[in-house]
Amino acid sequence: MKQFISMMMLVVTLFAAGASFAASQKNYSGVINVNTATAQELMILPGIGEAKAKVIIEARTAKPFSKNEDLLNVKGIGEKTLAAWQPYIVFEGQTTLKEVAANDNTQAAVKKQ
Repeated sequence: MKQFISMMMLVVTLFAAGASFAASQKNYSGVINVNTATAQELMILPGIGEAKAKVIIEARTAKPFSKNEDLLNVKGIGEKTLAAWQPYIVFEGQTTLKEVAANDNTQAAVKKQ
């Protein structure tokens, strides 16, 4: 019985921690054209601050991106970062990416245009 109570307390603790973590996460709706997005738009992507946005803009000015792997040539962008961005980046079309509240009931699915 004591083990059961300990196990239930662990489950409740993990559930509460998971709910708290999920509430702090950002959700996104739409896509971002990495070849035309402004620095402000690029900064919506997770892990991009002003400095990295400028580096992306400089890199695309020299040679526009045509596929995800091209972004790996940008200093500071690695496999994990690219994987996090993959659902949100495109190389043609309009930028429609917006940050939505984690508890927002609106559709947070990616809509490619």
